[in-house]
Amino acid sequence: MIINFFFKEKKTITLSILAFALCACASQAHEKEAALLPVNSAQARAEIIELISLSLGGKKIPIAENVFQHSSRLLLGKTAVTSPAGIKVIRADKDAAIVFELVKQGDNCILRRMNNAQEWQLKTKRCFKR
Repeated sequence: MIINFFFKEKKTITLSILAFALCACASQAHEKEAALLPVNSAQARAEIIELISLSLGGKKIPIAENVFQHSSRLLLGKTAVTSPAGIKVIRADKDAAIVFELVKQGDNCILRRMNNAQEWQLKTKRCFKR
């Protein structure tokens, strides 16, 4: 009788721990983590350029060949104006840089615009956690 009681209690504790572990794994699968692209990712780069252009109202922005290979963030800002004497001119309109971030959520690669929470799921699945 006492043995049955301890066996049932041990089984209940084991099942509780298993359920908790499964819930923890499931919640981690939905977390977004900073990601990078592999070296040969021309298709992903082309898709990213298209999405950034779409986000900026159709503006064509030059994007480096190694975008998101060393950093999970891309900052777009206005270039500084330099006078003929080589002095940087401080702009009156101090627009904040536009920041895009590459994240991985489960198996998906997501491009996210930080200042307005726009997100796009990329066709590529080749990004990896940073």
